[in-house]
Amino acid sequence: MIRRFLAHRRYMREHRWTHTHLSEYLDEELAARDADRVAEHVSICPHCRRVLATLRRTLEGLRSLPAEPRPGLAEEVIDHLWQAP
Repeated sequence: MIRRFLAHRRYMREHRWTHTHLSEYLDEELAARDADRVAEHVSICPHCRRVLATLRRTLEGLRSLPAEPRPGLAEEVIDHLWQAP
């Protein structure tokens, strides 16, 4: 019982630490040891794996945006927001 409690506590500590460092992990700003720590936790944590995948897709989407927005885009977005329920 105590062993399971301690294992759960360690898992949650790693979970919180990993969640805090996912962005740095994607940007390759972590030291090798910390990057390995993130990778190890992500390999066993479905929640962190989903968050990491979402962050990756978000970054890919942002990187695919053109450097200059097309004319009138801001107005279109504002109009769309005003029409939203």
